[in-house]
Amino acid sequence: MNKLIFERCNIAEMNTVREPSRIVFELEPNLTLSEFSICCKRLAHAMGYDTASVVKAFGPDKEVGNPTQLKMLLK
Repeated sequence: MNKLIFERCNIAEMNTVREPSRIVFELEPNLTLSEFSICCKRLAHAMGYDTASVVKAFGPDKEVGNPTQLKMLLK
């Protein structure tokens, strides 16, 4: 099992900021590059980065799957 870990190391900041001090994502070892990118985006969102910043850094999400089923789910 692989892990992406964010850990806030500034002790003084940890006492004043009400944000996560440790975020751990456990990843399967056989992820594709696209799946890994999605995990990185989720970690960035969990760390508090704005959606526009994440899209700028990683690019827009790519739709996969059957477009008809996606439309049915989003109705």
